[in-house]
Amino acid sequence: MLSLKQQLTVGFIAVLIYAIGIIALALSLPSSQFDFTVQDNQLMIATASDEPLPIKQFVAAEQELAAAAALQLDEPDVLPTYAELNRFFATHSQLHQALTQGQLVVITATAEQLIPKLQSRTLVDLPGMFWLQLFCGVAGMMICLMVWMPATRDPAITAFAFTGLSNLMFTSAAAVYSTRDFFIEGSTFAWLSGMNHSGALLFSASLAVFLWNYPVKRRTRFSALLFYGLFAAALAVDQMQLTASPVTGFHSWVMLIFLAGLVGSGWQWWQTRAQAAQRAALRWVVLSILAGTLFFAGGMILPAILQTAPPAPQGLLFTTFLLMYAGIALGVGKYRLFNLDRWWFALWSWLLGGVLVILTDLLLVWLLSLSNATGLVLAVALVGWVYFPLRQWVWRKLTQRDTAKLEDWLATALPAMLNSQRDATARGLEKALHAVFKPLVLVRESPPNNATQLAENGKSLLVYDSTAATSWRLEHAAGGERLFSRQDERIANLVVSLHHLVQQVDVAYAEGALEERHRIRRDMHDDLGAKLLHLLHKSPAESQPLVREAIHDLRNLLRDMEGESLTLAAAAAHWYEETQRRCHDHGIELDWQAQVEAQQLNIQVLSELTRIIREAVSNALKHAATQRLRVQIDADEHGLNLVIQNNGVIDAVQPKESGGLSNMRMRAQKLGGTIAYQTVADNWLVKAAIPWRSA
Repeated sequence: MLSLKQQLTVGFIAVLIYAIGIIALALSLPSSQFDFTVQDNQLMIATASDEPLPIKQFVAAEQELAAAAALQLDEPDVLPTYAELNRFFATHSQLHQALTQGQLVVITATAEQLIPKLQSRTLVDLPGMFWLQLFCGVAGMMICLMVWMPATRDPAITAFAFTGLSNLMFTSAAAVYSTRDFFIEGSTFAWLSGMNHSGALLFSASLAVFLWNYPVKRRTRFSALLFYGLFAAALAVDQMQLTASPVTGFHSWVMLIFLAGLVGSGWQWWQTRAQAAQRAALRWVVLSILAGTLFFAGGMILPAILQTAPPAPQGLLFTTFLLMYAGIALGVGKYRLFNLDRWWFALWSWLLGGVLVILTDLLLVWLLSLSNATGLVLAVALVGWVYFPLRQWVWRKLTQRDTAKLEDWLATALPAMLNSQRDATARGLEKALHAVFKPLVLVRESPPNNATQLAENGKSLLVYDSTAATSWRLEHAAGGERLFSRQDERIANLVVSLHHLVQQVDVAYAEGALEERHRIRRDMHDDLGAKLLHLLHKSPAESQPLVREAIHDLRNLLRDMEGESLTLAAAAAHWYEETQRRCHDHGIELDWQAQVEAQQLNIQVLSELTRIIREAVSNALKHAATQRLRVQIDADEHGLNLVIQNNGVIDAVQPKESGGLSNMRMRAQKLGGTIAYQTVADNWLVKAAIPWRSA
């Protein structure tokens, strides 16, 4: 199986080979020394230097043929009936045969006889409209390949790819016969016209299937079967000429299928009414499609159906289809259409880089073909100083392979694993796999695969993590440049083993830190606790409250070192008990208001919040004039808001941030929160806001 970039390369080469075949077919059409045009609904003939003359008739192998202006039509299916269309092809067959046999005579309105001579066409003879139409088809097909190959297969993606194929069919066929130099073999013309009709019908059917299945996929394949069935029926009606006119046999089918597809976009609009992201993607897709199809429908299909006005030049109208494909390409980056990520544009840079190399080669070939000395010197200078260094650099970028050795992927995997421990250890393996293999897609596999193994012939690699009982799916190694191999299987197993080793080191470190914490706690409990109890019994009565407070702080510290969590309600009760006791000792009235939820606090958050409240209360108790202290705690799903207010502030000047206030601010910032303080009348106010991200 080929890698993603190899698949794209094969696809692009196939499209280019097809384009070369179309160019060869256009060059095979005959030409003559005369130019044929239409003026005032009259077929005209002129040489390169003469004024055009009206043509009265053709004489092909002694058979007179009418010189109808319709013979110069760019698109013959605008003729009102299939009978006229068949006569159109038959007349071209007679003219082509007579030209190739040297038996064609053109009789002008002045009875002058002109004999066209068979000439071959060169690339220079192909008009710009030919290249424009061919470019529209090739560019649309390449964009569809860029969407279809990396994306997950589903009816919408497949239908979108078919629009590119059908667009290439009808634009390339029209490019050949609409830019002919008047002469073309009738059967070839009929075959190309049928190819154009097949592409147009398939385009409408595929677009309808796409609109009925994107962004919300239908549960059944009914829409796909219906529209592709309509395509087959319409193609049979048109090619077998089961009706009298191309209007009923072709144009009406194209328009009706297209309108039925737009009904599907209305159904999608209803289905995405509660999904903002999908609604935005749908809006972008529909606008892109309308921008690319309405001009063609209004300028070509409707005039052909109504037979009220000549259709617009279809070569120019084909360019509007590029608006649709360009809009889809931009939507990949803006709305992640088809679940393609930003790396899709990296594939485009790879493609355009290759095109740049080819174009530069062609430029140098042209420069070297110049006969003058200046052109030769310029070409040699560009080759030596610019072209070869730049070409080799670009080519290395396009063709480089992932040849990482053991030391290379260790250097990328280890930092990813170690850095991940700072936020989420579970992401360590994910980051390491991404760093080592650089896949375009890396997702969890559900249900998990119980072994590390290749999948889809190397397109994917399944990596199993036995300790977490999870597995990862990696797709398109090295940014899509290669397939996964058996060597990648072994490297993936080594990465998983390395991840387990890093986890074991982390666990051992945590266990060692916990054991040391317990040892310190035991020493403090046995030594410092005993000494404080002894001091309590020996100290005078006026000093005992201070000793009891120290013992209480020691108990809190020892509890914190246990590493246990606590609910916010329990913590609030503990804060109230401590604050009430301290206010009672100082003869201060306490107004306590707490509206809390069942939020679980880890020991670090609990410790920091306790110290913030304790410091704020201590600041209030320092003021001799304080008579009332108000503490308000409000908590919701987002965080905690704390307000501590005391009266008795005589000096309303904003104080400098001292040690206590600075400590409170640092503790709040440590928890990701903020703290502010101010004087309001004779009240001192402290406000703290702490989010739950640290809880």
